[in-house]
Amino acid sequence: MTRASASALAAAGILLGSASAASSLPHLSSATSHRRHVVVTFALGDLVPGQIVVASSPKTEPNGAFVKANVRLHEQLAAKKIATGYRARTAHRLPKGRYWVEVSGVVIGLDCTPHKPCKTDWSNARRVRVR
Repeated sequence: MTRASASALAAAGILLGSASAASSLPHLSSATSHRRHVVVTFALGDLVPGQIVVASSPKTEPNGAFVKANVRLHEQLAAKKIATGYRARTAHRLPKGRYWVEVSGVVIGLDCTPHKPCKTDWSNARRVRVR
């Protein structure tokens, strides 16, 4: 293998690695409960905070959102910026039980309208126990 082809492969690997890292946002780092509120920390990258959704099952739709029949809580994210990303707490309390949590990030664009809203990306799901 020549130096030029080795350099090209290394550059391609770096580009593919950064592309896959960018596509994994938003990323839900943690989900806990405090006084029956769900508290999450997450990273959004260039996205803006969207929604927090709590469901009774981890099943998702093809777009990454929880299946609507399983959703127990759906709120706008009131997120605070922290050193590692964002932190948010739900406004409403949940009954005791086991749940799954997701957050969304919204791609902001100038051509977004009510009839053609901006793209919403969903995070990974995390399990949380409310006690």
